[in-house]
Amino acid sequence: AACLLASVVQGFDVDGCTSVVVSAGATVDGSAFASHANDCADCDWRVVYVPAKDHEKGSKRIVYDAVWSQYPRLVDTSRSKQYAAGAGINSSKILGSIPQVEHTYALWEASYGLMNEHGLGLGESTCPAFLVGKSVADGGNDLFSIGNLMNIALERCKTARCAIKLMGELGSKYGFYGEDPGIAGGGEAVSLVDKTGEAWVFHISGGVPNDDPAAPWAGQRGALWVAQRVPEGHVAVIANSNIIRRVDVHDSENFLAHPGLLELVQEAGLWDGTGPFDWQLALQPDLGTFSYFPGLAPIPMYSTLRMWGIYRQAAPNAGLKATPVLNDFPFSVPVDKKVTTLEVMQWFRTHYEGTEFDMRLGSLAGPWQTPNRAEGGQGAKTMPGQFARATSIPRTSYTVLLQSGISHPIAWFAPDASASSVFVPFFSAALSEGGDGNFDLESYGTGSMKSFSFITKPDGMAPAWWAHDFVANWMDLSYQNMSETYVYPAVQRVQRRVVEEAAAAIKESAGKSTPESAATLATAQSRIQRGVVTEWWQMAEMLIVRYNDQFFNFGESAPQSVASIGYPSFWLEMIGYNQEFYRPHWLQPAYQPPSLLPVQDLQALAAHGTDIQTPEEAQATSVVPDLRSGWTASAVAAACVLSAGLGHVIGYRRGSSVRAHAEDDYRKLTA
Repeated sequence: AACLLASVVQGFDVDGCTSVVVSAGATVDGSAFASHANDCADCDWRVVYVPAKDHEKGSKRIVYDAVWSQYPRLVDTSRSKQYAAGAGINSSKILGSIPQVEHTYALWEASYGLMNEHGLGLGESTCPAFLVGKSVADGGNDLFSIGNLMNIALERCKTARCAIKLMGELGSKYGFYGEDPGIAGGGEAVSLVDKTGEAWVFHISGGVPNDDPAAPWAGQRGALWVAQRVPEGHVAVIANSNIIRRVDVHDSENFLAHPGLLELVQEAGLWDGTGPFDWQLALQPDLGTFSYFPGLAPIPMYSTLRMWGIYRQAAPNAGLKATPVLNDFPFSVPVDKKVTTLEVMQWFRTHYEGTEFDMRLGSLAGPWQTPNRAEGGQGAKTMPGQFARATSIPRTSYTVLLQSGISHPIAWFAPDASASSVFVPFFSAALSEGGDGNFDLESYGTGSMKSFSFITKPDGMAPAWWAHDFVANWMDLSYQNMSETYVYPAVQRVQRRVVEEAAAAIKESAGKSTPESAATLATAQSRIQRGVVTEWWQMAEMLIVRYNDQFFNFGESAPQSVASIGYPSFWLEMIGYNQEFYRPHWLQPAYQPPSLLPVQDLQALAAHGTDIQTPEEAQATSVVPDLRSGWTASAVAAACVLSAGLGHVIGYRRGSSVRAHAEDDYRKLTA
């Protein structure tokens, strides 16, 4: 059994991430956002300070295997003191090297590079691609994966345009390969913002190899790439799919591309050269029929539902529908109204609440109405299907918002699943002299998901990631009750405070010398970070007591009482619960949701055309017998089987007009 479990886990080594790009014209304060929900089951989530450095002429920049993501993701203390050996790993695999530049910039780095001292910020999302490179580590000729390209861009560039050209040129010259195997992970997307306020989307895929030195574009065939600027007032969403459509290589204001792009895609047989060139259609398979996760059935809504989920919040008037057809979605859409930083954060926290895809409803949500889903496993291979995929999922390692185009750019970092996490600031200015990369190293820069302890040294603090991860997992004991009573209100309250404290720190730093300003911001971010992780561990301690043994224990309004939570009535109705449940019961799908589902949920379902019975109608038509009525044992058994068959609902349909926002502290955040 252990071997089987190991093989199943290894078979799901795919990291599907979400990235949202917001142009400066779409925000209230004129800032631009890139972002990255790093959905990785085994990643090293530490934030690392990489200092600026001068390098000798003729020196080399080592290129490590960046596909390795577990702790420690890198062993190289010359890059950062934090990159020491650990967990039995004493070295990192070297793939090769390239010429080093004389000076490299300071940056914040996690599993991927985040932001440098000049406010250049990058996010990532893996995409399918027909052109698949092969790493030198696997016997191929390609040196670069996207993680290395992003890091080098942050080391050497101040602007998004510089980063795009550098990543494209390095990939083309030295070869590019995807982080995930085969076509499913053959490409990559990077979202970029800089201090000028420009916002871009960059796509890259494997190249078109040809060893003939006389071949067209010799020395530049290791990768194909293209980038498009996000129009002012627009938002773009990358959810593991290429989103750039028609490419105008002559419009250098809005497009950047490999100089031989159109010629090489024709040589590769991906475009016939007639009509406008569409990167998405040419370079990527149809997600409606393609198996994104090898060995599993196609999941066409895997990308598009996340895209729709963001667009419905940013631009509901755009009229976009939730559809499995990727090319129904444009590259970007204009926002209905300018958005705040808090609203962008909130986009990453929802599970389609209030829509027909509400992940808190239906059989997979269980009795506690959890939006979390268990991915992969042998069951998914045996019984093909798909469930909704949110931007916040259990294996989210961290989410980062890269906010630039303002005087003090910020990398907002939220450990673990963003739905139950708080974004804390990492100021780009704190990377420079005076700030010296100071932050709450103990909470955000140390630790590993490979080890955990409840015991900390005196006056010490366990990692922020474990605090948020523990709360997120503990919530599944009683998700609806715990989330709505404690966790979601705390997320909103603390997040508002953090944003206000960050703004106050920026105001305090104004008028000071550059080193003094950097020191002020570094001190402030350390204080804010420690405050959040302290509060989250305190909440974790409280939740252990409050929901121990699935009771509600010693609540604030009744500190001497223990109350029952129990199974919700709608769930018991749904499974046909009765006097015979001392035996195992087996269920089948039903065509109606349970009549005892909360009224607001039933009303919403009815709005989408679901046939709803009132509790009275359900009681009148129920086939579950009263055991006191003298029914025979055989009649009772037959009725119970029929009841169980009718009682179970596959209920992921839910209406859009549910819980009044004024009464829902989790969803009313708008400022």
